[in-house]
Amino acid sequence: MREHITLAPQIEKAILSVPREEFVPQEYVDSAYVDTALPLVSGATISQPSMLAIMLLELRLDPGHTVLEAGSGCGYFLALLSELGAIATGVEIIPELARKSKEVLAKLGYRADVIEGDAAKVRFLRPFDRVVFSAAVDEIPKWAIDLLAPNGFVLAPVGGRSDQELIRAYVDRVECTGKRCRFVPFV
Repeated sequence: MREHITLAPQIEKAILSVPREEFVPQEYVDSAYVDTALPLVSGATISQPSMLAIMLLELRLDPGHTVLEAGSGCGYFLALLSELGAIATGVEIIPELARKSKEVLAKLGYRADVIEGDAAKVRFLRPFDRVVFSAAVDEIPKWAIDLLAPNGFVLAPVGGRSDQELIRAYVDRVECTGKRCRFVPFV
């Protein structure tokens, strides 16, 4: 049984504003608004809208927050972050996804940066208020904590393939959100 999600008006507006069909492969356009994850390439997926809504709530964003999305995939979550006034940067290790997300974000007028590469190895010029993982990790990596601005946190699905929880990690503590999820593994 799915839990009922009460969305903040700005999150609902963002989800209704971003055309998800632009971010999915052509063969899945008819399913773009079904509340399910959809396949992309190389085992990657675009997360289900209800899960992204939960993540947006758990990020506790304010306009102007700097956000790094590790595993940014097709760029859909970056578009949502941009709609909410965040300064969004994505890192994607799959070249085809990084290229395509840059194209779609530019076409739609979103000013989110997409970097092709390994998020653990990229050297960023500034710290981030939020680092969010769009793929599951076994534990919060130290390199992600090291990217945080004061009072910032990492939000990540943590756990094995079938049992994950969204975890919020600060420099000095970890919080369990109680939100269960299932993401593909972080590469």
